[in-house]
Amino acid sequence: MTSVSNASVGAFLAGNSAAKARHGMTEAIARLSTGVRAMYGGDAGGASAAMQLRAEGRSAMMAARGAEDGISFLHSGEAALLEIAALNTRIRELAIQGLNDTMSTADKAAITAEVAEVVLAGNNIDTAALNGTALLTAAISFVIDLDGTTDELGAAAGITLAAGRAAADTQMAAITLAMGKMAAGISALRGHQANLYALAANSEAAASRIGDTDFARESANLAKNSILNQSAMAMVAQANQAGASVLAVLQ
Repeated sequence: MTSVSNASVGAFLAGNSAAKARHGMTEAIARLSTGVRAMYGGDAGGASAAMQLRAEGRSAMMAARGAEDGISFLHSGEAALLEIAALNTRIRELAIQGLNDTMSTADKAAITAEVAEVVLAGNNIDTAALNGTALLTAAISFVIDLDGTTDELGAAAGITLAAGRAAADTQMAAITLAMGKMAAGISALRGHQANLYALAANSEAAASRIGDTDFARESANLAKNSILNQSAMAMVAQANQAGASVLAVLQ
């Protein structure tokens, strides 16, 4: 009977080894299929850190998209200023042309009428808005960092065209200043955007290193536990066969 008892113990131990190996296979398959290292309680601390890093990276990406919206807004403002500059140049040309004494009264009246139309067109552009926000007469705040830091950008100075060469010269100086503010704003936003994209990429890379499955390691674990399971099952079969043989002899 001792032989039967030993065979039963061997079968029990082999069965436990097989169960342990199957559990290891299940864990490895879960981590390989999900790509998450923390499955079945593996590295819970790392999983928490990875989630925080990914949240930070996604916030940085959203802020970078906001910067892109700001750049588009400022480009629209630049386009409006260029159009106003062209109209202001036309006003100056007409003012100089009107000083020519060889022109008739009718010619000068036509020039005056054209100047009035050009002034009206330019001042309409000055009040233009994008999605309800004035392009040239408002300073716009954009978020430039994850802590909510904002930067005020834009021309923030209306350009009012008027007849006359002196007025045209004055407004051209104002247009040049506003263009400079627009260009500076675009440059600043591009710098902030580059930093935010880098932060997003670095955060995602760090989260991946911490929280993602080590595929080489888990593939090796799966192969090892598969072999252990097969060996244990073979031992269970042998132990059961040995026990059955002893009982057959005793009978």
